[in-house]
Amino acid sequence: MKSLLIGLSILLFSACEMNEDISNILNKEHNAPAFHYVLFDSDSVLQDIFQGYQNVEDRIMVNEETSFHAFSVTKTFTAVAIMQLLDEGKIKLDDPIQEYLSHYSFSKTVTIRNLLCHQSGIVNPLPLQWTHLANEHDNFDYKGFSDSIILNNLKLKRSPGTKYAYSNINYLVLGSLIEEVSGKPYQDYIDNNILNHLPTKEYIGFNIPEANHAHGYHRNSWFQNLLLGFLLNKDSLMYKASNDWNGFHSFYNNGAPYGGIICTPNALKVYCQELLKDNGSLLPNTSIDKMLTEQQTTKGKNTGMTLGWFKGSLNESDYYCHAGGGGAYYSEIRIYPSLGLGSVIMTNSSGMSDDRILDHLDKQFLKSTK
Repeated sequence: MKSLLIGLSILLFSACEMNEDISNILNKEHNAPAFHYVLFDSDSVLQDIFQGYQNVEDRIMVNEETSFHAFSVTKTFTAVAIMQLLDEGKIKLDDPIQEYLSHYSFSKTVTIRNLLCHQSGIVNPLPLQWTHLANEHDNFDYKGFSDSIILNNLKLKRSPGTKYAYSNINYLVLGSLIEEVSGKPYQDYIDNNILNHLPTKEYIGFNIPEANHAHGYHRNSWFQNLLLGFLLNKDSLMYKASNDWNGFHSFYNNGAPYGGIICTPNALKVYCQELLKDNGSLLPNTSIDKMLTEQQTTKGKNTGMTLGWFKGSLNESDYYCHAGGGGAYYSEIRIYPSLGLGSVIMTNSSGMSDDRILDHLDKQFLKSTK
């Protein structure tokens, strides 16, 4: 009923007024050549707004089938995969990771739970350089990259369970765990057990589509250019697209488990809808509830982090979310289980932090029901 009320209230706004409001919010919170925003309930779309250029230099407009890099939103797929293996009795949350991956001899005992909720104590090296160009992808050695990063960071920064501290390496380890337990490469497992179960024809996968994929950009300014010069190899990765934007040559993240998903916003919508449904195609409700339970430190301190998702509140309603940011793209997903609602935003410009843009966008609609 609440979803219906929201849907009816949205009809009171004209499309042009809402597009203008959302554009103004995005320009203030995260400027990008193009964006695609979707608000939905478990089985229908309430708002679907996209505008701007997926390709600045050729002035190609974004459309409903334009795909983007999702980056760290991928971590929620890795978390769902872990919960599936947990349901099958193949792992336990508080098992030491060394029981499955003995060659990862961390300096202290790290559990699967520690990895999922970023309490492992593993450091987080700057991941912006962990990319390779699309023309190098067929020969890229993912296993070699992953093992090298993990094995060079076995000495923990702090004792596991004592503090939340985000690390992409946590999800490289979880990716290796999925491979070890399932006997399948990480991407194959995600394809077979998650992506192929989504009732959608919209693109979602680990490869850049040949057509209709948004080019990635970064704001062209002297400060941004100076900053990027310290963070990545601009000469090989970037080019000048216009007076306002530097473009990125087509590239992949090195580590699929922490940031490899590429998709349309509507495909992410369908993924979130399956988590909102009553016993959807991915996980039973009991497992979703467990996945979305806020985790505490060993001293009982709340962390704002569940098993793979961040927790927040908007207009007195709890939500669970994840952002995906880095060079060239930025995205967010969110579900409001108590309202039966969710939202997605994807853009084609760099984002270096969890901006919680959906706080500003969703508020335009959720306030109508208060």
